[in-house]
Amino acid sequence: MNVVREEIELQVITPNEPGIFGRVLATLANAGINLRAYCVQSEKDQEKGRFNLVTSDHKKAEAALRSLGYKIKATKVITVEVDDRIGVGAEIGALLAGAVIDVRYSYGSSAGAGRSLLVFKTSNDRKALKTLQ
Repeated sequence: MNVVREEIELQVITPNEPGIFGRVLATLANAGINLRAYCVQSEKDQEKGRFNLVTSDHKKAEAALRSLGYKIKATKVITVEVDDRIGVGAEIGALLAGAVIDVRYSYGSSAGAGRSLLVFKTSNDRKALKTLQ
């Protein structure tokens, strides 16, 4: 059974420097915040890093990270907890395509324990939520 939710993702802009990954995640851990999903990226010659974070408490996470001076934007995303099996992503993609919903970005992960968490930002999150429920 899929568990579909609308959640808040924090988009955090940081300096692109050695140790920033650990610093951001340690800040959340030290504040007692569980990290449910993340995507981290930077370009080779960019001075900034970007973290997309879905946490157990987005307000507390935002406060903790703002105390370090990082620029943060909160945005709604759709999370889908699914069975970890071959083809599940294709099935979700087909459902969204059938509803004429564009996927702006997505990321997810599985540890092979039977369940995966997928995160989607779409052209119409409200419609995506209804489509995937």
